[in-house]
Amino acid sequence: MKVYLNGVIVDEGAAFLPVNDRGILFGDGLFETIRAYGGRPFRLERHMARLREGCRTLRLAGIPGDEEVRRAIGELYAANVREGDAYVRITVTGGAFDGSRTLRRSGPPNVFIVVKPLEPYPEEYYSHGLRLTVSRIRRNATSPLVRVKTNNYLESLFARQEAVEAGFHDALFLNTYGHLAEATTSNIFLVSDGEVCTPHLECGVLPGITREAVLEICQDLEIPTETGFYTLDELFSAQEAFLTMSTGEIIPVREVDGSRLGESCPGPVTARLIQAFHELVKSPGPEI
Repeated sequence: MKVYLNGVIVDEGAAFLPVNDRGILFGDGLFETIRAYGGRPFRLERHMARLREGCRTLRLAGIPGDEEVRRAIGELYAANVREGDAYVRITVTGGAFDGSRTLRRSGPPNVFIVVKPLEPYPEEYYSHGLRLTVSRIRRNATSPLVRVKTNNYLESLFARQEAVEAGFHDALFLNTYGHLAEATTSNIFLVSDGEVCTPHLECGVLPGITREAVLEICQDLEIPTETGFYTLDELFSAQEAFLTMSTGEIIPVREVDGSRLGESCPGPVTARLIQAFHELVKSPGPEI
C-alpha cells in the first residue's frame, strides 16, 4: 500500500515517524476522516477547513494546501483502491519534541495521508438500528478541545469498549451539565413531532461534516430543524434517533439503555434523510 508522508508518496513500509514526535509523546495533533465515493472525497474543502481551524486552536502551522491534499488522495486512490468507495484519513502530528511542554514547536508538523478500500458497517445497523448506552464519562463542554478532532482518542475508545463489553454497539456522551452531546465517533440527532433536533455545538460536540450536510438536506426538504440543549428524557421521548458520521453516513438508533425509541427503526424521517443523503453523494461532477 502507498501512503503520503510530508509531501512524498511512499510505500507503507517506508513511512516512519521519529520516536520523539509530539504526536507519539503527547497525542499532539489532529486528523480528519473522509469517505471518498468512487474516488471523490465528500466535502474535502469543508474537512480541510475544519482541520485548519483545529490547527489554529493547537497553534500548528505548515500543513499542505487543499490542492496538494486533493492530488495526494487521487494518487493514493489510484494506487490502493482503483474502484469503489474509499476510507481517507489525514493525520497531522506536532512534529519533533524540542523540550517545550507547551504548544510552542520549533519545527514543522508531520503529515500523512492513508487511502484504502472502505470497510462498510454491517447492513443490519441500517436495517435494525443501533443499541446505545449512556457512558459514565462526560464531555467537557468548556474545553476548547471538544471541537477539535485530536489524535488523543482514548476517552472515546474507553467509552466504546465499556459499551461493547456490556453488549451495546456504542456509547453516548452527556456533557458536564447533563445535556446530550455525541456518541464516540459521531453526532446524534433525534426526531420529535416531525422536527429534527441535534445538540448545539456549545454542548461540547465536534462540528461534524455529515451533521452539517443533514441539516442542509432538512432545509432543502423543508423539514424543520433545531439545535439545542437536550436531556436524556427528551431523547427517550423522541420518535426517532440516528447517528451521523463520515464513513457510516446516517445510522438509525433503535434503543438506548434498553429503552426502545419509537415504533419503527428506521423511522420515516430517518429513512427519508438516508435516501436524500444517498442522492446527494451520487450527484455528478468531481466535487460532492
